[in-house]
Amino acid sequence: MAMEINKDWKHAETKMKNFWRPGDEIICTRIFRSSNNECYLCGHTPIEWHHVLLHSISNEIIDVEFSCVINMKKMLEEWGSDQKILFFPKYSDEANHINSEYAGTASMVEFNSNIEVIIELMSHPERLSYKQVKSILDHTTKFKEGVEVELFHEALDIYVARNYYLYDMLDECDKSGNVEQSIENYFRKEWEDAQCGEEEYQQATYRTFLSDENGDVDQYLNRNGHRCENEDAPF
Repeated sequence: MAMEINKDWKHAETKMKNFWRPGDEIICTRIFRSSNNECYLCGHTPIEWHHVLLHSISNEIIDVEFSCVINMKKMLEEWGSDQKILFFPKYSDEANHINSEYAGTASMVEFNSNIEVIIELMSHPERLSYKQVKSILDHTTKFKEGVEVELFHEALDIYVARNYYLYDMLDECDKSGNVEQSIENYFRKEWEDAQCGEEEYQQATYRTFLSDENGDVDQYLNRNGHRCENEDAPF
């Protein structure tokens, strides 16, 4: 059994090395609920809480479950890297929860929400990066009136024109009659869902460490010296 567990960990390490190189940023672009997707790192399916991760240089995206976000951080540490997985400010609660399970896994994308700073950024759209456009959208989607609404739609135009929605695995928007309206609806709904979803996220991700032992690779990873800290801590 030990050899099988080691084999699974080595396989996951190979997949991680294919995705990441030293110094490259890994950005969590989106967190969403169950689907039949397979976890990129361990192969487990279905995934209860998806974490879409973007490679900042190659723009490759992968989909991993909660426990494998932590396992990725442990691999980085084994390889001598202190790099963390970056999360957008709207996922600060989720990032804090991940850090409570394994300290130092997540860090926040830096963003200044001062309206004058945002206006200055938007005045030079050619200089805007994906991280900036996404952060502006996440912030301004909270507002129903004022200059923030105008900034939201300006940022949305850039987001759609550059196909940034592909980084968030929003491919289905391509199939809608109005891509921009479909994406706007997504941002509005995600903001509303975020207001009441944190406790559910914590409970569900905690269950990933208590799930049945059917040979899932992520269960092996957490046992073979790669188990999350505070696994038995109540919420």
